[in-house]
Amino acid sequence: MNAPRRALLTLLLPLLCMAGMAVAAPAGRAGKAPAKPQVTRVALIADLPQWPAAEANVAALLDDFAERKLDLVIHAGGIKGDTESCSDAVLSSRQQLLDQSPLPLVYVPGETDWSECRLPVNGGFDSVERLNRLRELFFPEDATLGQHPRPVLRQSDQALFRSFRENMRMSVGDVLIVGLNVPGDNNHYRNEGGRNSEFEDRREANRQWLARAFSVARQRDLNGIVVVAHGDPHFANGWEKKGRPTLLDGFLRHRTRDGYLEFKRQLRELSARFSGQVLLVHASESGTENGFGIDKPLRDAAGKVLQNFTRVSLPTGTVSQWAELVITPSAASPFAVVLKDAPAPH
Repeated sequence: MNAPRRALLTLLLPLLCMAGMAVAAPAGRAGKAPAKPQVTRVALIADLPQWPAAEANVAALLDDFAERKLDLVIHAGGIKGDTESCSDAVLSSRQQLLDQSPLPLVYVPGETDWSECRLPVNGGFDSVERLNRLRELFFPEDATLGQHPRPVLRQSDQALFRSFRENMRMSVGDVLIVGLNVPGDNNHYRNEGGRNSEFEDRREANRQWLARAFSVARQRDLNGIVVVAHGDPHFANGWEKKGRPTLLDGFLRHRTRDGYLEFKRQLRELSARFSGQVLLVHASESGTENGFGIDKPLRDAAGKVLQNFTRVSLPTGTVSQWAELVITPSAASPFAVVLKDAPAPH
């Protein structure tokens, strides 16, 4: 080999070795174990605070969630006691409390927040007027509450449902969180006669918003959907055997019309056609001592349990316990819910 070629090879050899190392490096990285998926930890609460005296304890609970390094708080409605006034002063005070959350906070209305405001003990307000005021106070922006809000999509962006600012959705990894205004008090269905205009308009808005959420989840191939509402739909009241609701339910038949019937039917239909997991979160009315429970209450037309649908009823009216939802992306079972003890109230 002549001297010039030997000199050239001497110069190129280190570069060729480096190139070989650069090519080999990705193969070495590929041999490592894949990184664990980033989980999302969510605090689930409802019916807090019940009275002004509980506001300080709720504020401490929200601070505790941040200290635990959770990612999000979901409040499933009920920001005042059932005999507490629905005045602007009370609603504004509770809005300020939730908005001071160090974590982003999703809130959906409960019956004590607006639909029961018609009762004399709550001030004898017009329920629809109080709902509109609640919308002004709690949902002025396309974002969650809290000191570090996250963007959300609201149903009010649609021209046909301009007033329904409380209905929202947001993505958390490969899971969609959907908030609906479905209060207790039989979903605010009134038996007084005449057209149930508020109930009917909101029922249609909820139907459209829930259907759209499942459609989006299918289009994006999402792994799960979390549906948040306040009211317990009463899955065990024999609703599967009921026919189409009519005005006769409240008059000639002398029975209470199920205000959640269409909601339950839609949940069953949409969940049966969804390949991922569905989690319904709502406040508790009864059950265990603290109201917390997890079950699979939906069955298909053949009576078989829908295994991809799970219901969580939350502890209510207590700052001593809360539920933690852990969302694991891409997992076959993306949802895990555990009851937690809170620090002792001050």
